[in-house]
Amino acid sequence: MSTDNNHISLVIFTCEGREHLLYNTVNSFNKASNYSFNKTILAIDGTISNEVIEFVNPDIVVQNPKRKGYVNNIIQALSQINTEYFFWLEDDWTFNEPIHLDTLVGELKQHDTWTQVVYSKFGPLTEDLKSEPLSINLYRSNNDFSANPCLCRTSLIKTAFAELVEAPKGDKLGEDGFENFVGNYFKKAGLICAIHDPVEHSVITHSGYLESTPRNWHMTNSLNQKTKKHLLTIPAPPLWRKLLMALKLLIILPQLMLKQLINNEAYELCFRILASIKYIKKGDR
Repeated sequence: MSTDNNHISLVIFTCEGREHLLYNTVNSFNKASNYSFNKTILAIDGTISNEVIEFVNPDIVVQNPKRKGYVNNIIQALSQINTEYFFWLEDDWTFNEPIHLDTLVGELKQHDTWTQVVYSKFGPLTEDLKSEPLSINLYRSNNDFSANPCLCRTSLIKTAFAELVEAPKGDKLGEDGFENFVGNYFKKAGLICAIHDPVEHSVITHSGYLESTPRNWHMTNSLNQKTKKHLLTIPAPPLWRKLLMALKLLIILPQLMLKQLINNEAYELCFRILASIKYIKKGDR
């Protein structure tokens, strides 16, 4: 089955301070995919260097020079898509295997209630994630909607985010994230989010855990005003845990300082730590 690439756009999402991740993601994706997309849209939240934009070489740039958050960035990017499908790509993924969009497009064409087919970040799916088979190596996603690398049906994604704009906003983790809202909307509408089972291999790896942007930027209320208090994705640590963390850092950081002199992987880790600290100081991560 061959894919008519005029029906597919590539949309890449990034934000300031993550140029090193974006380089790696785009290089990895280009090696895994040989498709000539209808157009490439680069959606930027904040300021990044012109060199990075030139490297990506997009047809369209959607940018907020001053950060307004991921949800706002998504809505602006969606307004620029006029193809039937688009591939959603955030800036912090590694592709380990070739991706076969022709097969996924064929599935979306056959099932008009399917909103997306997302690649599994878990590697081969466990049995509990395969409770609702849909097609060959495709299952109904337990999470209902995901912004992990995926092929999307443009019209349904646009409709869901249009509903989000008009809906009450909030900042409660697990309930008011944009993925929660869109997933619940699709579920109530009887629409399906599918997940791909790689069977033997991990097609994708999430490479941006260290630099993950605060959940504040992912909450629906960020469209109006971002919650200032940092939203912890883990239980709030007591003082003794913070002191233990300080002790561990005192031991580990000198070792890391020396190791980065002779090991490029350690150097890259140091670079990522410093980049993260820079934006924590600015208070806009």
